[in-house]
Formats: sequence, structure tokens, C-alpha cells
Amino acid sequence: MRGDFVSRIKFAVVGGDYRYKFLSEILKDDGYIVNVYGNKYCNDDGLENTLKGADAVIAPIPFSKNEINVYMEGCTAITIEELMDNMARNNIKSIICGVISKGIRRKLEASNIRYFDLFDMEEVAIKNAIPTAEGAVMTAIQESSKVLFKSEALVIGYGRCGKILSKMLDGIGAEVSVTFRKKADEAYINAYGMTAVNIKNIENNINKYDFIFNTAPATVLGSEMLKRIKKDCVIIDLAQAPGGLDYNYARELNLKAIYCPGLPGRIAPYTAAEVLKSAIIDIVPLL
Repeated sequence: MRGDFVSRIKFAVVGGDYRYKFLSEILKDDGYIVNVYGNKYCNDDGLENTLKGADAVIAPIPFSKNEINVYMEGCTAITIEELMDNMARNNIKSIICGVISKGIRRKLEASNIRYFDLFDMEEVAIKNAIPTAEGAVMTAIQESSKVLFKSEALVIGYGRCGKILSKMLDGIGAEVSVTFRKKADEAYINAYGMTAVNIKNIENNINKYDFIFNTAPATVLGSEMLKRIKKDCVIIDLAQAPGGLDYNYARELNLKAIYCPGLPGRIAPYTAAEVLKSAIIDIVPLL
């Protein structure tokens, strides 16, 4: 019975990056009908054929990088307005994507398109934090002349990614400090044998770290703070755009600051695709 139901569901995959190649393949392996438009890693079925008869559009993460075009890595972009118009012509009422801005949400609502933001789903955010943390560690190793073992490492932010990343760094043998805002987070950080640093006092010992990992979605490392960071420190920024530091000033100081958005899709695309597929399957009954 489930097989018959699945075989009647069609997804229109529009845009995206390398993980969407794997996502399309594993959805097909599960018995869903999948057509793809605007992904350079896949055979292109054309916009009309991709949307025809689709039950939902699977769009990129992020949905858009400029509030105008649907994000398509290395492909000719389609505007959000064009996609919504074509969805309306094909009577497609649902879109599944990620990191949808408030402005785009209003546009979708005005067009009576139901949206599912994958990054609003707690399980997706937590599972994505694992390849993000692994990618951060990998980048730090590649970019530094030092080993992480016994190094002084600061993790800014104790959210999903901060929790997993700090545990990984501690497991490698780094001397890990983690910022906190909540007293409960301070207690957890200390209980795990790491050093808790109140975010308000972050500047006190900022000059001792060999590695700084930012997960906080705000500009935490301003110009005065950057002046005090060691010249051979590697800064890995995992926050959403525009990131957590003043990059122009960091370049003036000749600091090695690396912005690392979208790590799951770049360093573990198959795993990232599996995470998305699992969430999409949960959405299917709502279509």
C-alpha cells in the first residue's frame, strides 16, 4: 500500500548544490518520481517537464542568496517570482526548502503557497550540526601550522553546533573554552570538563587562543577584539551570512579568518542529503 502511495508522489527539484544530486537519487530509490531543473550536477529535465504534475517543489538551502533569484549553484538562475508563477500554472501548492527569509515567506503566503523550511525542523538542524562541526575541524587542521591537540581553542556560542563542535574538539585533546549566556549552559560546559567563558567577558583572554570557532549569528569579533587576537590564530566562522566578524578589518590585520557557510553540502553531501530526505519523508503526509 505504501509503495503505491509513494509511486504517485512527484517532486520537482529546482536548483540547489551537490547534495541535491544525492537527494534526487535517494528519493528515486525510495520510489518517488523526481525531476530536476537547474542543478549542474544532474541531468536537466527542463522547467516545464520538472514542474508538470508535481506535488511539491524541493528548492535550495538557502532558498535565495539575494532575495531575487532561486539559488542555483553554477546555473542560470530563475527568479523567485518566475518560480511562483510557474508553480501557480501547474497548480503546485507546496514548496520545501531552507533558510527562507521573512520577505520571501510573505511572498509565498501572498501566493497561497505553503512552505516548509527544513531549517525550522529541530532534527534537521541538529543532524546538520554534525557534518558542520566535522567540516570546521577539517578546515582548522588544513589552515593551521599547529595541531589541535593541546591547543587553546575557543568556541563562540553553545547552540546545536557549538555543543557538538566543542565536544569534538575536546575529544581531539584541545583545551576547549566555550562562551555562554545562560547559567545552565555554564553548568553544562563545566560539567563536561571545558572552560566556560561569559560572552560579556570574551575579550579578557582573547589573545591566548590558537583557534577560534564562531557559531553565533552575530558580529561577535569587532575591530577592537580582532586587534588582540594572535597573528597565527585561525578563525573559523560558521555563522550565517554576513558572519560573525569584521572581515575587512581582519584582512587589514593579516588575520586568517575563514568563512565556512554550507559545510554539510560541501564536505558530506551524501550525509546531508540523507538528513534532508528523512525530513522530506515526514512532510509527505502533509502535502
